Amino acid sequence: MSSVNIIAIIIALLSVLVCYAFIAQTVKQRQDQRNRLLAALKARSRNFKFMLNGFPAGFLPKELTLLVQRGLIDVCEQLAKVEPREPLHMQDLQTVFTSMAEVQRQTKPHSAIPIENPQQMKEVKLCLEELNRFIHGLEAKHVLAQNQAETFRGQIRQLVLQLTVDNYELQGRQARQASKTKLAHHYYDLSIKLLVREGKPGQFDARIAKMKAILAGLSKQLHDEEQVTPVTDQELAEQEEIASEWDKFDSDEDIWKKKHVYD
Repeated sequence: MSSVNIIAIIIALLSVLVCYAFIAQTVKQRQDQRNRLLAALKARSRNFKFMLNGFPAGFLPKELTLLVQRGLIDVCEQLAKVEPREPLHMQDLQTVFTSMAEVQRQTKPHSAIPIENPQQMKEVKLCLEELNRFIHGLEAKHVLAQNQAETFRGQIRQLVLQLTVDNYELQGRQARQASKTKLAHHYYDLSIKLLVREGKPGQFDARIAKMKAILAGLSKQLHDEEQVTPVTDQELAEQEEIASEWDKFDSDEDIWKKKHVYD
């Protein structure tokens, strides 16, 4: 075999190796890209399910529930395209379609559902934060118009108001049971002031009237008590923390606008 033929064979082999390396690299890049997309979609799916499962039944207004369900449907459809052989994605899709149809059939006006479990309050608060971030993401991508986003955020603010007052009332009841009249008076007074300041006209009239009656009784009890149990430093710290929750909701909005899995 001549040297020319040997050189030609070597060049051909090198060309094959270069082509193989290029193809292998391209395949790996596509696989890595697919894995990243899959991980992001599954993270979004978990967040949507977290929101849908974290709220008590009927807690969210119909419009917000449908918004989250449509988001989960979109993610399930994308997952089904990326992993067509995974039956779980189609099962999830069918489940959310069924739930969505049930929500769409609802005709009763939305009414506030009180929450009395402290752990559930924390979970609901996290879900509301997640939902708020989702809405900001949709607005940033122009999926939602600004006026639509503002409407949804207004609904979330009312839910946060309700949740905060539920927390105040829970603390007030516990303080009354512990014979801490002054502390109970403080929580009910905070509840009334917050509902008057942030609630819509006439929205919470019945609830305010009920709490005012309780507050009047507590005021009389305070007046009649010969010795009021002093508020401890720990109780004062709890008061300050709870009283700041509503203000923190406003200040946290800029944080909620940061990049998230929905972006």
